[in-house]
Amino acid sequence: MKHFFTGEIISGELSPDKSEFTVTEIKNIHTQSIWNENQLREMYDFLTKVKNSGEDSLIISTGTFPVLINRIEIEKLHQELQAILSNGTV
Repeated sequence: MKHFFTGEIISGELSPDKSEFTVTEIKNIHTQSIWNENQLREMYDFLTKVKNSGEDSLIISTGTFPVLINRIEIEKLHQELQAILSNGTV
């Protein structure tokens, strides 16, 4: 059974064994990237540092080109990754 996550910033699909999250969309840009649990945690920890530093923007890569996310989007992506990690999805 597939598990889908649809957020405002990130969307994707959880593998049946819940060991990987396939990112299918970032900021309404279609992509295909597979993140394991460590990669999700690293991104979450990195966003925690960015939030605490007061940075106003961040550039992330979708695999093909960079995407600028602003302060509000940083906080939203942080919340979405927390939801993915805390709900046992990965």
